[in-house]
Amino acid sequence: MKLRNKFFLIFSVLAIIPLLIISTYAYRHYAQTIRQRVLEFSENLFQNAVAEANTTLNDISQTVNYMTFYSGENGYSIVETLKTFAGSEDDFTSYDVMKASQYCNSVFQNLMVDNEYIHGIYIFTPTNVVFSSSVQQYSALRSDYRPEMYKWYQDTLDLEGRFYISSFTSQDMFTDNTDSIYFAKSIRDVYNHKFLGVMLIDCDPGVINLDNVNSMPDITLLTISNTKNSIVLYTNLDSLEDDFSRSNREVKKASLAISPLELTATFNYDALYKEFNLTGGILLTIAFTCISGYIILAYAFTKSLVRPLESLSHTMSRQKGGSFAFSSPYMNRTDEIGTLYNEYANMLEELDASIKRDYKDKLIILDAQMKSLEARINSHFLFNTLESINSMAELDDNEPIATMSLALGNMFRYSIKTQSELVTLQDELSHVRDYISIQSIRFSNRFSLLTDIPGDLHEQKVLKLILQPLVENALYHGLNYCTRGDQIVLSARREESTLYISVSDNGQGMPPEMLEALNRKLEEDASFTELGHRTKQSIGLKNIHSRIELYYGKGYGLHIASSMGKGTTITIRLPVL
Repeated sequence: MKLRNKFFLIFSVLAIIPLLIISTYAYRHYAQTIRQRVLEFSENLFQNAVAEANTTLNDISQTVNYMTFYSGENGYSIVETLKTFAGSEDDFTSYDVMKASQYCNSVFQNLMVDNEYIHGIYIFTPTNVVFSSSVQQYSALRSDYRPEMYKWYQDTLDLEGRFYISSFTSQDMFTDNTDSIYFAKSIRDVYNHKFLGVMLIDCDPGVINLDNVNSMPDITLLTISNTKNSIVLYTNLDSLEDDFSRSNREVKKASLAISPLELTATFNYDALYKEFNLTGGILLTIAFTCISGYIILAYAFTKSLVRPLESLSHTMSRQKGGSFAFSSPYMNRTDEIGTLYNEYANMLEELDASIKRDYKDKLIILDAQMKSLEARINSHFLFNTLESINSMAELDDNEPIATMSLALGNMFRYSIKTQSELVTLQDELSHVRDYISIQSIRFSNRFSLLTDIPGDLHEQKVLKLILQPLVENALYHGLNYCTRGDQIVLSARREESTLYISVSDNGQGMPPEMLEALNRKLEEDASFTELGHRTKQSIGLKNIHSRIELYYGKGYGLHIASSMGKGTTITIRLPVL
């Protein structure tokens, strides 16, 4: 069996053990949690249902108490009103009835506005005077209705101040057949307990409705019943009651605010567990995910054991591209893998050092070549100068000969000076003036050199022998030996960390195609045919540009601008050192 397969098998077996431990613990914890949640859910739902039912029943009780104990600003109350009608018919007049009806109707209307489920409020006095008020969309009390002829009335009296509660049905005391439920209670004087009448509050059938608190009506049966007559006032699951009788269930009961009403809650635990058992699927998914994850980890761990050798192999193949940068975390290892990586890194370092030594040798040769180029002087210029000196010497021994000889000597000494590649801008200007002194005598002062260089730039360091060839180029090619112009301008300026030096002439200029070709030539990299020799180029614009670019880097060098008939400007861009 391969080593990778052995490691994979070991890691897989080791992964099963923690998975079994975690799964067993999770299942036990899950079972306990589900049981606790089911018990908490059933208890909370039951308590909420009791609170909801008691809220409505307390509102009805408070309505009765309000009418019993409330008195207006003048001390007038329902109880005081009813006292007038509790004796005989000789104790009151029709005016008293009308006045009392107006007062009662006003109170009743206010109570019905506050309680939307109340359809009507009625008070039956012992003298057969009825005070009533009902919502307009519901029918009023029948005019010929005599409550004392009905059983509910006598049952209310027998309850002695407790509520009588009807069933949900159409009541024959009203002019329509709308289903409703009413609550009746006898009213007595609080001081002498004299019977004052019976109050009846007619309510909408939905006055007791627990649908909004029963979040799982299919598995929770809520019932409100009258324990005295077994009348059911509310239930939510009549058609499925058999399912509850056959299931694992729990029954909770509680007496409500108005006796003898009782709330019964029956919970189908089998269905509840099924609802909450969705977490079981999640646990299975987690277990499957863990198994998959462990397998992936086992594969990853196995692969990590052989990855160092694979990584080294890939690294060695990538070195063919010429990059010698090498870094790997495996180099910190102290085993055979670490030794292998470190030995390979040492080999690359030695190879890189060898290449750098060879490269430095070539740079030294190139530097020697540039120094030799700097020492050269244009052969045509030397020939013409010597010819001029010779001619003038034959004619007459005068001052111009001395000037030219001195300037020529200065130029020789400056060109072969090797103390440093960098000189001051003032030194370069002196070299240019020596050259101009010679050429002014040669061309009989037919051209002039103007300088516009701020004094604070004279000590700036520049590369040696970069200005005189440009002035010479302007004289020979721009002014065409003083036949196409008469002025050369040498200027300089500093912009932040960059120094710009310009050589301009008012000569013949050059056509656009020639200007474009020349600038394109300057952008080309310097090429070599063999070590130490460039392609055929004079010490001209390309030579100066290549020297500047080699010394300072890309972005520095010459730029040429020219217009036919207006002249040419060559700008040198150098860094401020």
